[in-house]
Amino acid sequence: VFADIDPDTYNLDPEDVRSKVTDKTKAVIAVHIFGLPADMDPLVELAEEKDLVLIEDCAQAYLAEYKGRLVGTIGDVGCFSLQQSKHMFTGDGGITVTDDDELARKARLFMDKGWDRSLGLPRAYVMLGFNYRMTELQGAVARAQLKKVRWVVERRRRVAESLTRKISGIEGLTPPKVPKGCKHSYWLYPLKIELSMFDAPLDDIVKALQAEGIPAGAGYIGKPIYLAPLFTEKRGYGGTKCPWICPLYGREIGYREGLCPQAEKTISQLITLPCNEYFTEEDVEDIAEALEKVTSYYRRR
Repeated sequence: VFADIDPDTYNLDPEDVRSKVTDKTKAVIAVHIFGLPADMDPLVELAEEKDLVLIEDCAQAYLAEYKGRLVGTIGDVGCFSLQQSKHMFTGDGGITVTDDDELARKARLFMDKGWDRSLGLPRAYVMLGFNYRMTELQGAVARAQLKKVRWVVERRRRVAESLTRKISGIEGLTPPKVPKGCKHSYWLYPLKIELSMFDAPLDDIVKALQAEGIPAGAGYIGKPIYLAPLFTEKRGYGGTKCPWICPLYGREIGYREGLCPQAEKTISQLITLPCNEYFTEEDVEDIAEALEKVTSYYRRR
């Protein structure tokens, strides 16, 4: 079940989330997209009101802050990615954090084949689980990465803030908006472009930036995930259409264009730029100059 986004922050719209909740809803997943915290207060309120588990997807948001609290510590569970493109990485894998002992126990069982090691021998498999255990080598790499992740995030903030200052005067471009009380950690630098002001489609503008040496991207993930064949063709378990035809939601679900109009519109006018902790001020200047050059060339007169 997909909820729409706030077009200014690109994060979940809490009111749209509320409209999608039924008496069968069990959890809400709030993604802190690109490193910007979602608006958590209304989501926490909704979760408490409806007795829902609130899961934070912090894969792109290491050390991002919402009203003085680190993301991942606000909901019931926080999930972090260790995939190679993130602020800290081990090649792949992840981290789950919670202050709920029972949720922690279930998470350990789920990633360890359902084997409750606390019961000793013989082995006791007490629930359905998978082998999602990381190796000792990945764990050692992660511990080393923890020592530098704060530096990584602080550097990316400085890089992003410098870029925002340099391009804030370019008409038709909207840098990331960071609400009061939030700290962005900039996995990527999302830039919204008002295409009506330019004589070129998004793809051409991005290709021009790439020709200037800037590894920009057009949109994000291509299309909203609900337009992937998995959903539109309802490819389910064992060749069936379950879970989509199973009575798990309580309403008819249709995956189609227009389901989340703000998300679709945003993807069509979004440029994603890298934001790396090793960027120098010269690198930032190069990006800003390329944006100025390309937008000036394509600007309608």
